[in-house]
Amino acid sequence: CSSRLSHNRSVTSTMRPASPIELELPALQKEGVSLRTVEAADYPFLRALYRSVRDTELAPLPWTDAQKQTFCDDQFAHQDRHYRTYYTQTAFLVIERAQAPIGRLYLNYAPGPLGVMDIALVPAARGQGLGSALMQWLVAWADADQRAMQLFVEADNPARRLYQRLGFVEQGQEGIYLRMRRAAANPG
Repeated sequence: CSSRLSHNRSVTSTMRPASPIELELPALQKEGVSLRTVEAADYPFLRALYRSVRDTELAPLPWTDAQKQTFCDDQFAHQDRHYRTYYTQTAFLVIERAQAPIGRLYLNYAPGPLGVMDIALVPAARGQGLGSALMQWLVAWADADQRAMQLFVEADNPARRLYQRLGFVEQGQEGIYLRMRRAAANPG
């Protein structure tokens, strides 16, 4: 991989080793947006973020808030364990603005297509173009590396339109998710 890693926080012993993913975001630096590797201290934030992403789907359920929180905490723990066990070549990144966490970005950089496993922002950071800017940065990074990209998205997720504008095409349905792929850029 031709990209370089540039961040200033060490990875704790419980986290995966650093990835070859370039963590500098020149286009977003003026807005104070940066990426860094997930640390153990980030888990309360990541659990809360996971809950915020699931709130709409959980809203109609007749569960108490405590039951919804327990469910989300369990689901987050299962997802995190699964990702870290089966996707060993993944960059688990926290998105920050002004050094405060506002989201997560998980990228599988194993051989083959660059996998956008997850991109999520806190509610206050949604709808401001940040997700679009991050995806444009990833597309530029993949193009510079001549790598295809792949992601999975729910059919009713509004981000699906962004992915289509960026050149992702539907490759099929897997459960509730659409598999979308973007071809590698042609050299030259």
